[in-house]
Amino acid sequence: MIKTKWEYCRANDFNELHALGRQGWELVGVTGAGSAEPEADRGATFYLKRPVLSIREQITSEQRDRALAERQGTE
Repeated sequence: MIKTKWEYCRANDFNELHALGRQGWELVGVTGAGSAEPEADRGATFYLKRPVLSIREQITSEQRDRALAERQGTE
């Protein structure tokens, strides 16, 4: 059985979370949050994780991103 390897990220801005989620990051913890309101996240730290991609997945992901960027540049 292959054990999953993780990479970790820390964010201090609630508004970053949506973009990080689209990139595959999963919120696993929050510290210093005094309220559930986005405007009140001052001082909050958000901890995220996502699986580390294999070399094959990394190359495929990079190729896809490059192809999409090229397509957007030509249209």
